[in-house]
Amino acid sequence: MADGDIGTFAALAERFEPPPGSYKKPKLLYCSNGGHFLRIRPDGRVDGTRDRSDPHGKCVPCSGCARRGPSMGTLPLPGDECLFLERLEENHYNTYVSKAHAEQRWFVGLKKDGSSKAGPRTHGGQKAVLFLPLPDAE
Repeated sequence: MADGDIGTFAALAERFEPPPGSYKKPKLLYCSNGGHFLRIRPDGRVDGTRDRSDPHGKCVPCSGCARRGPSMGTLPLPGDECLFLERLEENHYNTYVSKAHAEQRWFVGLKKDGSSKAGPRTHGGQKAVLFLPLPDAE
């Protein structure tokens, strides 16, 4: 191409389809604070575990949170209390802010002993709110 020429690009498909891969596979969220993996128990309680193979320690990232599997259609879609905004930080860790309390910036956090940290007591920059998504051990 000579200087001053205008180049064109081929039109892309209107709809973007992400490449097949591990973007929806279960992830373990490793907290840098105490070395725990985030665990969501069946009763809804959140805490940390050091057991990498704990079945309640796996999180599945979703877009729109469409439910799949045997319980499809039997449970209501999650409300804003169950949705979190993920952000990749400069240090390559992820933080998760409650969508329902986004204006207060309440983060998901774990204390050093593995217990959950109250949302109002968290803020950006704390080690308790930094999570590293790791592939599932399976």
